[in-house]
Amino acid sequence: MNKRFFILSFVLLLCSFIPLGYVSAAGANEADASTELDIQLSPNDYLFQVPNMKPGDWAPRDLKISNDGRQDFSYHVELANTTEEKRLFNELIIEVADGDEQLYKGNLPNFAIPDRSLDAGEQEELKLTVYFPDHLGNEFQGLETKFVLIFTAEGEEDQQDSISVGGNVSNGDGNGASGVKGGAALPNTSTDIFTLLLFGTILLLVGGGILVIRKLRLIKDHRI
Repeated sequence: MNKRFFILSFVLLLCSFIPLGYVSAAGANEADASTELDIQLSPNDYLFQVPNMKPGDWAPRDLKISNDGRQDFSYHVELANTTEEKRLFNELIIEVADGDEQLYKGNLPNFAIPDRSLDAGEQEELKLTVYFPDHLGNEFQGLETKFVLIFTAEGEEDQQDSISVGGNVSNGDGNGASGVKGGAALPNTSTDIFTLLLFGTILLLVGGGILVIRKLRLIKDHRI
């Protein structure tokens, strides 16, 4: 009976360390995977939220692109319409500039800029401006368009990492950006680490309690 009691206590203690080891290894692997190639944007949700934009208006924005990983990368940018309504999307003008250097100025559907490079730990800032052409007539009143800018970094051995930032522009009594949550999709960062830690802690307490009880019984038996 005493031997069986001791083996059970030892097994419970051993099991309590398994989740902790798994958490440590998983955390290290996730850290390696996330820092090897990592492109980040600021802001990282919406770059343009412009309600009630009228002909002749423009909206300048600054966008910071950062290389938060451990390897250099080149990145390219795509612009995609995310709504079925294309009339306003086809007419809006977007300009992208790096300081005094203009990288692109034209309508949204034809958007294209040359691939750019960032060394590990470096960042750069681009200025993007959306223009509502002043020649657009009443047929565009109340229209809204939504689009997304997709930044894809490419590193060694064809590794890729993508992030996106959204845009929402409306004219007149369109819905605009109020109450709208879309654009860049956020990564799923849920994890079982805390559940495993709780499970391991419970096992550790149970195993430790059994060993204490066992020790007290041995002391009592020895005194008798």
